[in-house]
Amino acid sequence: MHQNDDEGMALMNKSALLAAAGLLFTLHITPATAASIDTAKRALDAGDYDKAQSELQALVKAQDPDALNLQGQMYENGWGVEQDTDRARRLYEQGARQGHLESVNSLRALKNKEYKVEFERLLPLAEQGDGEAQNRIGEMYEFGYGVARDNDKALEWFRKAADQNVVAAWHNVGRSYNFGTGVAQDYTEAETWYRKAAEQGYMESMFFLGTLYSNAHGQDKSADTNIIAYAWMHNAALLGNSTAATIETRLLLKLDESQLAEAKALAASYKDKYVTPFQ
Repeated sequence: MHQNDDEGMALMNKSALLAAAGLLFTLHITPATAASIDTAKRALDAGDYDKAQSELQALVKAQDPDALNLQGQMYENGWGVEQDTDRARRLYEQGARQGHLESVNSLRALKNKEYKVEFERLLPLAEQGDGEAQNRIGEMYEFGYGVARDNDKALEWFRKAADQNVVAAWHNVGRSYNFGTGVAQDYTEAETWYRKAAEQGYMESMFFLGTLYSNAHGQDKSADTNIIAYAWMHNAALLGNSTAATIETRLLLKLDESQLAEAKALAASYKDKYVTPFQ
């Protein structure tokens, strides 16, 4: 048997031993953990927060997701502790990262509660003509933040904000046309709005222009679509968009030597026009 085969067999054996050890550990720990969680739940139901805290303390330290969720509820509601929604959110997030459904639901409910407060605060401002508030209300309608999703209302608010020269709203109108949310899909109209925002140094519009061209939906025929895509992605990456940086690298593989020179020259001209003046 070759050395690599020996090493592979050793790894397999080690994995098997670790799996067996993990199973034994689970068999010994799970009943006690379940009992502590059940005890903590009963204590919370009875309003005995000190008892619940004592049952949860070690489990939270061990990152048990059920315990993290219960501890989060205590901080969210101020049960036996000073109310701290930021800490509750962090606890829910720790459980959610483990795929714990109850933590995911708790996190969603907490965020929605906060969104409702935000929506109720901003709506009067939007109705009074505040452009930034109008754009945010549009986003909240689009994504269902604190209110039922409504793409028609979202676009209506984006347009109101866009009329007041809110750059982010220009981008959002463009995105609505790009994906056909609240309006018929129209790549030409999307590019018009994206370009308007990108020319003001708006990073997300640069990124979406790059995606339009990388998918051959751009309207500018003055250069190869991948060259234009690269130029926009490069500048979005310069402004901190990590996804743009990844796509930029992939686009490089599609360009030959002469195209690469043209792409870099175009990217430099975009930088001079649309990035440097706003940095």
